[in-house]
Amino acid sequence: MAEVTSTNTRVASSGVRVRKNIRHLSERELNDLRNAYEGLYKVSADGGNDDERGYQWIAGVHGLPTPFYCQHGNLNFPTWHRAYIYEFELRLQEQVAGVMLPYWDWTSEQSLNIGMPAAVTDLTYQDLNTGETKPNPLLTAFSQATGTDTTRSPSPISGLQRLKTQVDLAQRQTTYDRYSPALENPHGGLHVWVGGDMGSVPRAAFDPIFWLHHCNVDRLWFEWQRAHGDSTVPQAQLDFVCAPFTYTGGQTLDTKFFDYTYVDGEGFTEVDNDAAQNQGGDNEIQIDVPIDNTEYKHAFLEILGLSKTIGSYKLNIYLGEGDDRDDANNENIESGFAESIFLLGHGECAGGVGHCTLKPKPAFDKRPPHHLQPFNTYVDITQSLRRYNPQNGIVPVTIKVFDDNDNPASNHEIKMKGISLVTHQ
Repeated sequence: MAEVTSTNTRVASSGVRVRKNIRHLSERELNDLRNAYEGLYKVSADGGNDDERGYQWIAGVHGLPTPFYCQHGNLNFPTWHRAYIYEFELRLQEQVAGVMLPYWDWTSEQSLNIGMPAAVTDLTYQDLNTGETKPNPLLTAFSQATGTDTTRSPSPISGLQRLKTQVDLAQRQTTYDRYSPALENPHGGLHVWVGGDMGSVPRAAFDPIFWLHHCNVDRLWFEWQRAHGDSTVPQAQLDFVCAPFTYTGGQTLDTKFFDYTYVDGEGFTEVDNDAAQNQGGDNEIQIDVPIDNTEYKHAFLEILGLSKTIGSYKLNIYLGEGDDRDDANNENIESGFAESIFLLGHGECAGGVGHCTLKPKPAFDKRPPHHLQPFNTYVDITQSLRRYNPQNGIVPVTIKVFDDNDNPASNHEIKMKGISLVTHQ
C-alpha cells in the first residue's frame, strides 16, 4: 500500500497540491526529493541523454544541446518557465510518487544570513530507506553540456540583499509588461550570484539548484498575480506556445491548471480515525500535528479528506493540552479555543441501493464529483497558535463535536484522512 502523504491525500479529495519552502521540508520529504533526483540521473545514465524521462533531456531543454527553447528577455519569461518546472516536477513524481518541487527563497532572512540551504550544499546524506551514506544529489549533477559535473562559485552573501531590493521593486509593479522584466533582472542576478554553471544560460539547468531557484521565481509571480491579477497580460503572451511543450501562456496563468499552490511550510499527520476518536471522550478527537516553522505571518489548520456526514455538526478546535477546555463554548484565551468548522448534514440517503456508495471515478469521467466525495477545508489559527506558542515542534489538536443544537455529540461520523498545519510568510 502506498504511503499516505499530504500530496496524495489532497489529490484523493480533489484538492490542490502544495509546493513548500525547502528549508521547511520534513526529513522524509527531503529524502524523497533526493531519491527522485537520483532516479532522474539514473534514467539518463541508463537510457542516454535523449531519453525525455531523464535529467539530461529536461535540463537540456533550457539550453544545450540546441535548439534553445528557454524564454529570456521577453514577456514569455514567466509563462514559459512555469510550464518548464512543472514538466520537471512531473518527472520527479515518476520516480517518487507524491514528491513536490520545493522552492529556495533567496530573499528570506535565513538566506540573507547564511546563503544557500544545507540541503543543496551538504556533501552527503543518509538515505532513510537504505541507511546508506550517499552523495548529495542536490549538490551537483553531470552535465551533457560540458561533459563534467556542475560546479558553483557563490558570491559573498551580502549580494543577496541587493537582489531582495530588486525583488521588492518588482513586486510593486502593477502591470505585467513592467513586472516581467523587473522580476527577470534579480532572477538573472541570482544565477550570477550562484556562479559556475548557473551563471550561463546554456548550462544553468544542469545544476540541481536551478529548479529550486526557478520554483521561487514562479512563487514570486504567483504572489504578484494574487495582488494584481492577469488582466494586463498581452494577448501575444496568452497565445504563445511554451515549446517544446504544448501549454499556451494563457493556460499557465492559473497554477490550479497544474494543480498546485505555494505555502511556506506544512506539517502533515495521517489520521487513524479509530485511535484519534478513542483518545478523548466520546465527543472528542485528539491528534498531534507537527509544525515545521515558528516564524510565520499566517497559519491555517487544514482538514484533508473530511467525510460528509448525515447529521449537522459544529467542530470546535482547540490547541494545546489541559483540562481547562472542558467548556466547549468558553472561547477565551485560556481555553485554547482556535476556531469552529461547521458541517451541514446531507441526511439519510434519498436514493436506491448504491446511490450513496462512493466508487472510484475514472479519469475520463468529467461529471462533477460524487455528492459524498470527501473534501478539504481549513480555518485560520494564526492568533491562537501564537498564543499557544509550541516549543517542541508538535501542536496537540483537540476537536470537540457538537450537534445542531449545540449539545455534545458522538464523534463516530467525523472521519478524515489527515490534518495539515500550513504556514505562510
